[in-house]
Amino acid sequence: KICDTTRRSDLLATALTVAFALAAAFTLTLAMAALLYDGPLLSFGPGGLWIGRAPEPAGGRVALSAFAPSQRLAGAVAICLLTTPIMFILHEARGLFRLYADGIVFAFENARRIKFMGVGLILYSAAPFVANRVIILAGVTSDPIWFHLDEVMSLIFGTLAFVIADVMEFGREIEQERDGFV
Repeated sequence: KICDTTRRSDLLATALTVAFALAAAFTLTLAMAALLYDGPLLSFGPGGLWIGRAPEPAGGRVALSAFAPSQRLAGAVAICLLTTPIMFILHEARGLFRLYADGIVFAFENARRIKFMGVGLILYSAAPFVANRVIILAGVTSDPIWFHLDEVMSLIFGTLAFVIADVMEFGREIEQERDGFV
């Protein structure tokens, strides 16, 4: 049973490593495209960045090539702001499952990883607001639909992650005290 759990944790840690690498590659590709791509298949408009859709002025979508370099830089920064919390969560989850694979379950390090995942979820909830403000400061029209229920849910789950980690730490302290009274 423990061997199965260890193996599954190791597989999940590997899958999270792959997901992290894919998210990083996706972020880098999108940021570079926002800075350098001048073709018709990348546009910005309501809903954010559109990939594979030609500009449609009537729908509010404008080709990225129409933006000034400073506005394109702001777009690349916004992309990074939106994806960094996801990569942070994936990195911490990978570390947590590496600990599980090593047989470390209720240690301080596990709780710390869970708290960092909570920080990532809270940052994820704020990222669309911050990214939207960066775009506005660059003089690009505000995206009117940047706020979604996802942000509320990630804030709630981020807070819950802190509570769960605190309970784990408290349980570990009780276990250590109990072991000390033998």
